Amino acid sequence: MNINIPGVDVDSAINNSGSEELFTELLGDVYKIIDEKSNQVEAFLRDKDIKNYTILVHSLKTTCRMVGAMELGESFFTLEKLGKENDLEQIEKATPEVLSAFRALKPYLEPFAAGNGGPKAAFDKDAVSAILNKLISAIDDFDLGSAEEAARSLFSYSYNQDLAHKMEALDKLVTNLDYVEAKDLAGQILGSL
Repeated sequence: MNINIPGVDVDSAINNSGSEELFTELLGDVYKIIDEKSNQVEAFLRDKDIKNYTILVHSLKTTCRMVGAMELGESFFTLEKLGKENDLEQIEKATPEVLSAFRALKPYLEPFAAGNGGPKAAFDKDAVSAILNKLISAIDDFDLGSAEEAARSLFSYSYNQDLAHKMEALDKLVTNLDYVEAKDLAGQILGSL
């Protein structure tokens, strides 16, 4: 596959993620969070909530680096440093440009976000429990590829509305690299099955 995204070092990203398939998954995941995360950054900045702002730009730095957007990752790293220094004036100057570059990725990533619409299998408690256990183990082992894969395979089953919302929330946590929260939620879902 010939992937050409401005500002993204595709080869190093494929190396980082372990395979081209996982890399394209990650691109789809990043596409899904761009608007929400950008809006959150702006909201934290508006509220002068530097602590949460810094946590969020830190996770976006990691996300950008994972998909090979190294320069953008560096920009988020600069925002993170400014956050740690509590330099509100510089943060307010630098943030709009960084978020604009982040949002500019969206049209390039959109084709990778379209692939989640296959037919669903009927809910199978044992199979879903096994996948959730696999996800928790992968998180414990810091095995990003297996965690992504497990989260993805949860979507091959159909759920009631409540469980579907929880699975979407879990997928979002894995996508956002919020592994502690993802592990907690996976444990809660397991307990409720």
